[in-house]
Formats: sequence, structure tokens, C-alpha cells
Amino acid sequence: MKKKNWYRSLSLADDQYIAEAHPAHVIHPNRSKVIVSLVAACACLALIFGSLWLFIPFDTTPPDVSRYAQSEYYEIIQKLNALTFQPPKYKNNAEKLWAGIKTFHLNFDAAGEAIPEDNSATDGINKYQEITDNQVAGIVEADRIKRSDTHIYFLDDQTLRIFSIDKENTKEVGNYWISGAFGEFYLSDDCKTITVVTQYYKKSDSNYDRYVGLIALDVSDPAKIVQKEEFTVSGAYMSSRKVGGSILLLTEFALHRQELDFDDESTFLPQIDEGNGSYSIPVDGIVFPENLNNTRYTVVMKLDENTLALKGTAAYLSYSEDVYVSMEHVFLTHVFADEKESGDGKTTRNSMTKISCLTYGGDHFEEKGNVTVRGYVKDQWSMDEYEGILRVFTTTNATTIREHVYQNGTVSAEILQTATGNSNASLYCIDLSTFEVVASVIDFAPPREEIQSVRFDQKTAYVCTSIELSDPVFFFDLSNLDNITYKDTGTIEGFSTSLINLGNGYLLGIGRGDSARSFKVEVYEEAENGVRSVCAYELELTYYSTDYKSYYVDRKNQLVGVGIIDRSDYATDQYSGGVSRYILLYFDGYELVELLNVPLDGDPSDMRGVYIDGYMYLFGSNDFKVRSVSLPKP
Repeated sequence: MKKKNWYRSLSLADDQYIAEAHPAHVIHPNRSKVIVSLVAACACLALIFGSLWLFIPFDTTPPDVSRYAQSEYYEIIQKLNALTFQPPKYKNNAEKLWAGIKTFHLNFDAAGEAIPEDNSATDGINKYQEITDNQVAGIVEADRIKRSDTHIYFLDDQTLRIFSIDKENTKEVGNYWISGAFGEFYLSDDCKTITVVTQYYKKSDSNYDRYVGLIALDVSDPAKIVQKEEFTVSGAYMSSRKVGGSILLLTEFALHRQELDFDDESTFLPQIDEGNGSYSIPVDGIVFPENLNNTRYTVVMKLDENTLALKGTAAYLSYSEDVYVSMEHVFLTHVFADEKESGDGKTTRNSMTKISCLTYGGDHFEEKGNVTVRGYVKDQWSMDEYEGILRVFTTTNATTIREHVYQNGTVSAEILQTATGNSNASLYCIDLSTFEVVASVIDFAPPREEIQSVRFDQKTAYVCTSIELSDPVFFFDLSNLDNITYKDTGTIEGFSTSLINLGNGYLLGIGRGDSARSFKVEVYEEAENGVRSVCAYELELTYYSTDYKSYYVDRKNQLVGVGIIDRSDYATDQYSGGVSRYILLYFDGYELVELLNVPLDGDPSDMRGVYIDGYMYLFGSNDFKVRSVSLPKP
């Protein structure tokens, strides 16, 4: 009733309109058609935006670093920015998506299971006695062992231990724990100070950063060792030398792309701390080639031996770890590839080495010059300065590559000749007054040979080259650079990773025998028509250290000591397990005689030994032995 009265009160409404507005007379649109239209419109928009997302090219331009233009390190920042920038692997998201689909498909086998991925002496009561077989006479290298005439000092992992020298009654008389993952040290001439060089780590925001520390310890009273001075530099320890009251510290500082921040100098510049806070290495001490090929610095620092005060710094960016130190110079190497196009899409790459010479005798470092030679230098022993001439042995190689460019724009490279396929050995002699090559012997070894070890001895040199497990040993006469002559052993089984001049015209090689699991010590001598093998000592299924400092070399008594791991009882697993031992060999002029074969705990590279007055003192990992040794009469 109320509803009827309400309708009647609409006096201005047209009855016809009211009738037409009744729900029964309203015409509804087709809902399915509307939905289809909306979906189609959305699909078109998605297709447009999807196409943009899929096919818009990725940005391949390195980040803009112009805001650092006022920095004194701006040139370095520019080069590092270009070198560390990693352009996108794919052209766009479509290519990236397709690669992901293919990778997913390839990583699963037919059963749908995942395939694993490849992944020396001074006046006084306590006199210094040199043990380390240093490369250059007068330049002392740090080691894990040093001695005076009354004590032996040994760095056992992180503990410096001091032992009395008293034959069977020898005992530990003092020790000092040192923080660090690795270390070696120097003993001062007065035997009152030990300077430890240690590698350690500090926790940063994202990971553990590496640092090298020098710690000076007062060891005048072995029972009460006291720390005196400390010096720190960021990076990894390479090597060091002690000469003329100074310590030359050689470190490596490598950049990490993921941590590179040009607002934070510590991420791209070595940091030095002399005890008053850290600072970046001065820009005027940084040297870098025109074209960088790696983001690693080789840093050379000169410190006062007594105070650890910094005297000078030099940082070589994009240089390698191979550093040779003579009485006057430091030589550093930068290895790069010289590329030459030879047609048909072929490119030949030759290994080249730029050798930079740095003088260190004055108040600061001075760059003297540089020279480029073909090939790469294996290690410090491959370089030697003698009478103003730098002699260098290199392994030369060439790699030929042919690139294929496909219609889709992708490029593949076919290696036509591997690096070892065209390798050989060469000698270069450089005049250090002009830095010109004044003599050379190119490709003197058999094809595909590579240099394994080198030893210079004034006007002569020995070189071992090898391919797999056979080698010749070459003898070079360098007395006349206008007429360099050489001869060799011919092919013999195995190869030497270290060559040692035993004196009396004999050369000793330490390395592998006729198998990759053997250990061989061999003596050579120069003969009229070549170099001949005198004798050899060989053990099968034996691991040995290739660290030259771990060998004990006593030329006076013709002794050689080496740490090994005997794996002969582990036939089923010849790459693990075994018994660590120390071997002492004596050369009587005819044969290598085994005087000791003693169990000694530790890794062979960390073992040390020293012969003193009829006794052999042996040091391992928390292990120490004294053995009486009777030398055969010659």
C-alpha cells in the first residue's frame, strides 16, 4: 500500500518512461564480448611492453666516473672502471631468456635428474749463521728457520719456537704465538731481533680482507720475548729481502669487482698503516702500462730493519708475481698478449713480457727503464743480473684462433693451435744501460717444450725444459755474449722443478722421475760433448715440496735435505694419505747416499732441517727431532 502511494507521488514523472524503465524492458549489453575486448586490449598492451622488455638492447657502456675528475687517482679510476666493467652477456632479455631455457634443458638428463656441474756472522757471543740458500749472495731471504751459533729459531705454524743447540740435549727454551695464517722471518745480525712477516685476515662487511704485517720481536732473552714495532699493508704476501739495513717487502693487492667502490679508496688502492692509521699508497708511486689486463698490484716497499719505518713505496698495477731482486735493482714483469691478424678470421696471440727495472739503493725508488721480450718468465730464478746485463729465460708460445660470426650475431672461437702446441724456450740478454737486447738464443729447446727450472752461476746457466715426463737439461756458456754456446743431456726420464749448483762442477736436480707420482733427485755434470747424468735417487708414489726454501743445501758437506710424503702403502688412493718423512742425501762424488729417512710430522713445504757438527736438527709441524749423522769419508 505504501509502495503504491510512493509511485503516485511522482507527479512530474512520465508514465511511459516509468514503464520503459521497468527491469523487464531494459536491454543488457553482451558481457562476453566486453570481456573479450578488454582481454584483447590488455594483451596488446602486454605484447607492446613485453616486446620492449624482451628486445630493448642492454646498456654496454661502462659507468660514468667523471665525478672523480678532481681526484689525484682519476687516471687510475678511469682505467680500472673500463677494465672491471663487465658488459652484459646477452644482447637483450629475449636472448637471456632463451639461453636460460637451453641451459635448463641441458642440465637435466633423459630421466629428469639434475646433472652435476663442473666446477751469516757478527762479533759477539751470539753469532748469526745463514741457513737459507739465497738466490743472490749478500741478499737474505726470509725463511721459517734461522740460526745463531747457540740457538735455532723456527716458525712452527703460528708459533715462533727457540731451541738451544745441544745435540741430544737440545730443547725448546722459548716461544711466542703470532697471529696470522702464514709467516716467515728474519734474524738480525746481532741475533737480538726477529722480524716476522705474516699473512692474516680481518673481517669486513662482506668478507675477510687480507693483510700483511711485519712484527719486530725482541728475542735477546728467549724466555721473555717482547714485541717492539709493527707495520701493516693490505694485500697478500709475495716475498721479501733483507739488504743493507733495509727490508724490501713485496706484496700483492688484488681488486675484487663485486667490492669495487671508487668512493672508498681501500677497495682499489693498497692501504698502509705505520701505526697511526691507514692511508692510500701515494699516487706518484703507482706505475701502470697503457693497457691493463688484470686488476692486481705488485707492491714494493722499503723499510728500515730496526724501526720498520717506511722509506719508499712503488706499486705496479697489472704486473705479475714474478719479482727478482739483485744487489741494486728490483725487476718486475708484466705479461700480455700481442695479437696479430693473419687473414681468414685468424688471430695469432704471442705471449710477451715487459720487464721493468727499479733501483732501491737511494732514499726512494727510481724507475730505471724497461724492456719487452717474447714469452713469459716462470719465476725469480729465470732472471739474473751479472756485470750490467740482465739474463732472462722465457717460455715462448703462440696461440692461433679463428673466429666464426653467425647470422644471429653470436661469435665462437676455434683454437687452431694451443699454447703448448707451439711453445719453446728462449734466452735474452739485456744491457741495463740502454735496455736493449744485446744477445739472444731463440727457441733452443725441442718443439713444445716449456721451461721447468733455471739456475745461473755467474758466466754459466743451467736450464731444464720438459714436455710431460721427459726432459733435456741444458748447459749455457755465457762468458762471451757474441758467441753463446750450449749443450744438453738429450732426452731423459722426468724433469727437475728445481736446479741446485752443488759446486765442484756438479748440478743437482729435484723433481719427478718416470711418472707423475715419483720423486727423483739427480746429479749432472758438464761433459765434453754435453751434460751427463752422474747418478739418481728415486722413490715411487712420493709427494715432495716444490718450495725451494724447504730444501736444505750444504755445499761444504755435499748434503741435501728434502721433506716428502711416502704414499707407497696407499696404492688404492695415491693422492691422499701417506707418511710424512724427512730425507737427507749425501753425494760422495759417485752416488747419492741416503743418510736419514726419518718420520717427521707436517707438510713437506713447512719442514726444515740443518746440519751442525755431526747432528741433523729436524723441524716439522709441532714435531722436532735430533739425529746423529756420520758423514762417509770421501
